[in-house]
Amino acid sequence: MSRALLRRLLGAGLLVGSLYCGSVALAKAGSLEEMLAGQLTASDPAPLLGPITSAGRTGWECKPERAAAARAWQAADLSAGPQAP
Repeated sequence: MSRALLRRLLGAGLLVGSLYCGSVALAKAGSLEEMLAGQLTASDPAPLLGPITSAGRTGWECKPERAAAARAWQAADLSAGPQAP
């Protein structure tokens, strides 16, 4: 089989394949929009985390909130940080 014939067969196959894929893509475009219409709704909030109140977030040990709510700095459990010797 000559290379010219092989190139023509390959080119024809690629052309037919691209036309077929294009027609399938156009046919599915309308149904894709219908399928995605119901998917783009807002979700409910996560059930793990409770609302943030004056006592902090319920059901979650949040150290920054506990430190911010501490009355004295000793009770805030602050880390020394990189500047401390």
